[in-house]
Amino acid sequence: MKSIKSKIQVSMLSVVLVGSVLIGVITALLNASGIDDVMTKTLGPATQMAADAVEWKMGNYWTALQEAAASDIFRDSDPTASELVPLREDIAQRNGFLYVGKMDASGFASTGDNYAGEDYFQQCKATMKPYISDIMNDGQRMIFLLEAPIITNGRFDGVVYGGISADFLSDIVINLAVGNDGVAYVLDNKGNVIGHRDASIVEESSNMIEVAKTDPSVADVAAVNQRMIQRETGFGAYNFYGDNKLVGFAPIDGNQEWSIAIEASQRELKSSLDRSILLTILVVVLVVLATFPVAVKVGKSISGPIQSSVARLEKMADGDLHTPAPKVKSKDETAQLARALETMLSRLNDVAQDVSHHLGKMAQGDFREGITRTYWGDFVTMEQSIKAIHNSLKDTLSQISQSAGTVASSAAQVSNGAQSLSQGAKEQASAIHELSATADSISETARKTAAAAEEAGHFVSQAGAQLGVSVNFVQELNGAMKKISGSSMEISKIIDTIETIAFQTNILALNASVEAARAGNAGKGFAVVADEVRNLASKSDEAAKATKELIEGSIAAVAEGGQVVAKVTESLDKTSSIAENVTIKVDAVVEAVESQTAAISQVTEGIDQISSVIQSTSATSEQSAATAQELSDQSLLMNNLVRKFQLS
Repeated sequence: MKSIKSKIQVSMLSVVLVGSVLIGVITALLNASGIDDVMTKTLGPATQMAADAVEWKMGNYWTALQEAAASDIFRDSDPTASELVPLREDIAQRNGFLYVGKMDASGFASTGDNYAGEDYFQQCKATMKPYISDIMNDGQRMIFLLEAPIITNGRFDGVVYGGISADFLSDIVINLAVGNDGVAYVLDNKGNVIGHRDASIVEESSNMIEVAKTDPSVADVAAVNQRMIQRETGFGAYNFYGDNKLVGFAPIDGNQEWSIAIEASQRELKSSLDRSILLTILVVVLVVLATFPVAVKVGKSISGPIQSSVARLEKMADGDLHTPAPKVKSKDETAQLARALETMLSRLNDVAQDVSHHLGKMAQGDFREGITRTYWGDFVTMEQSIKAIHNSLKDTLSQISQSAGTVASSAAQVSNGAQSLSQGAKEQASAIHELSATADSISETARKTAAAAEEAGHFVSQAGAQLGVSVNFVQELNGAMKKISGSSMEISKIIDTIETIAFQTNILALNASVEAARAGNAGKGFAVVADEVRNLASKSDEAAKATKELIEGSIAAVAEGGQVVAKVTESLDKTSSIAENVTIKVDAVVEAVESQTAAISQVTEGIDQISSVIQSTSATSEQSAATAQELSDQSLLMNNLVRKFQLS
């Protein structure tokens, strides 16, 4: 992961580098376009100025010759007349001619030669306008011969001519060169170079239009020259033997049909651009080098406080709320960050101390003090949660206290009921014992009756009386069985009550355990008590269920005993009826006695079963009483534990 220090340094250096490169590129492009623009804007005016300079120079020549041709002395004098000599020399000296002379209408010149066949004489004579010859060599130098016609009453009367050195054009174009590789040149109306800094080119009458016919590589040069001899003004570009050239050209007005051009080497012009690019690269490198320590310093000034704040936040994440926040001396956002961190630590410390105080109070069992401090922001939820825990635990403990009292009261009632049930079972056992003895006596009597059936007659009255006693005993037995059944039903109801109390106690203990778990460490002690209460409630429930099962068994046995007693009652009724008729049918008596003996045996067995059930009921009642007593003791213990909490 990149540090903010690295990001700041990289960002600053990137911005500076990209900015510098963009500036360099833009500068280079502006320089390049500027050079082209400057050359375009410079070559045009320069070329026009050069054309005007040549035109002005040639205008002076033409003016001098035309003034001479208009004078009477030149019109009337012979070309070789002596009076013309000083005048010719004066005109030549004053106007820069090599020489000045006159030709008459026949072509005879002041030199004594006849030039009637020369093209320049014929052109001037034919047009009767000033005319300039092609560049030519007079044997000593390259010259131009200028001729101004002498017109007399519309008639051609000869010419005044003057020779000028062709070097004046070269002298002009030498000073017009752009850079070391740039040149300026002058073309005549045929495309011949008549002015150039290289005299050999002038002497050879170089003509690119003609050269291009055999050398296509100079076709672009020839095209520009073609435009020049057509007396156009403009710009062009061409490659001249490997060097790209920019050229501006303009016609030279006046009597001469010339055109002048100034060309510049793009390679030479671009060399300054290359130097500019190298200088820009050097400046970019220097700026980056100068920016690096600044970026490092700025990165440290920003990342240092942030790293200190991050370290403090990590300590805070580990639970350290006491170490002070880092001090930042700057006055920027990092100082605001440090102050905000300090404020956050102070507020968190206040909240932690307040929460610790109230949880400590609850851990000590003191629920009297509530939260009075005002929380803010998201801590309001914490405040509400702590208040809810406090109130919930307080209410739960109050309910447990009330439930403990209820359990104690119910346990006492269960204990009393169980003791009563045990006492009743003992009484039932005694009655059953007596009933068993009576049944045994009846059985013995029946056996004797069977043995002495023949003597039954005189014992019938005694037997009837004895049967009355038996009926009474059976009725008492039936009443005792009903009491046992009623007591068993009451015990079953009490056991149901115990089960309900145990279930409610278990639910309360479970709720207490949940609230203790929410309270965390502060509720561990209470959680132990709640678990103990839940265990006791579970044991009470199990004991109550066992007791209920036994009581239900007793009720079933009592019901079965009732059926047997009913049968005994029915049998005794039959025996009484038989006894009344014993005198009539002894055999029937004997048979009835045998039936009675069998019935009494069944009664004896039923009584034995009832005795066993009653003994079991007595034991279960004693166990229920003991369990109820233990439940009462545990409820008292739970109540004592709850009293340790100060709820109001």
